[in-house]
Amino acid sequence: MHTSTEPPRTSRPARSIVLVSGVVMVLAVAAVVAAIWTPGDGAEVQGSGPVVGGDLHAVFTAGERTFMSGHAGAGYSDQPGAWTQIASLDDKDAMGWAQTSDALLVGGHGGLYRSTDDGESFTADVAVPDGTDVHGLGAAGSTVYLSTPDQGLYVSTDGGETFARRGSMPALMGPVLVNPNNPDDAIAADMQTGAVRTIDGGQTWQPLGGPSSAMSVAQDPTDNRELVVIGMDDAAISRDGGRTWEAFDVPEATAAATYTPSGVVVVATLNGDRAHTYRFVRGEWRLES
Repeated sequence: MHTSTEPPRTSRPARSIVLVSGVVMVLAVAAVVAAIWTPGDGAEVQGSGPVVGGDLHAVFTAGERTFMSGHAGAGYSDQPGAWTQIASLDDKDAMGWAQTSDALLVGGHGGLYRSTDDGESFTADVAVPDGTDVHGLGAAGSTVYLSTPDQGLYVSTDGGETFARRGSMPALMGPVLVNPNNPDDAIAADMQTGAVRTIDGGQTWQPLGGPSSAMSVAQDPTDNRELVVIGMDDAAISRDGGRTWEAFDVPEATAAATYTPSGVVVVATLNGDRAHTYRFVRGEWRLES
């Protein structure tokens, strides 16, 4: 009788299948967790922009700190590539930002929100009735412009403590650029006509030009003749205070613009649910986050 010397078969192949299946399951669970996780209050997001959701509305600079916000959230950065989520602005749809003499303000769905700790946290501001949507916001000193889609324009002369209705302009979006030397002079983005300007404190507005579907307007603090307007499909720049305009080539998916204190253009773009910033340096766009 022949006795086989072949080694007995083992169940290793089946075990390998079990191990691979386990790895796949772990990766799947990790993917689900990653998909539903969003950074909490004070959570740092290294190497990428803040979570803002499917709609990006604003980018704003206050000193050396940059803020970005959208439908689902907002965050700030003190240095390129490092962002901190602001949990108190989760789901607030923050659209417009403003800095007064003693506070940082942001408006969105549900009204106006105020920060007295440089944007680390925000609380609801009772100056605006609960439930009022704020689509446009701007300030200089103690003067604050606040635009609502259904109640028109309001102006405060006491830093946002109280507001008085100033006009029926309904379509102002994002930043309202208030002249620090003359608060009756302001420039804003109008979804219907492009950039608009008031010289009578918001009672009347005159068109300046730029994309008709304007969502954001920015002004160079070192040369107020330079303006950038971001529309839904294009962008334009003026170097003579809005008298003439030319096309401005911006990165894909740009939704808003601002300037640094030193006069560098910064735009915000959306990729998935995160926002990113680009700086315009020596005629080229450079990705920051």
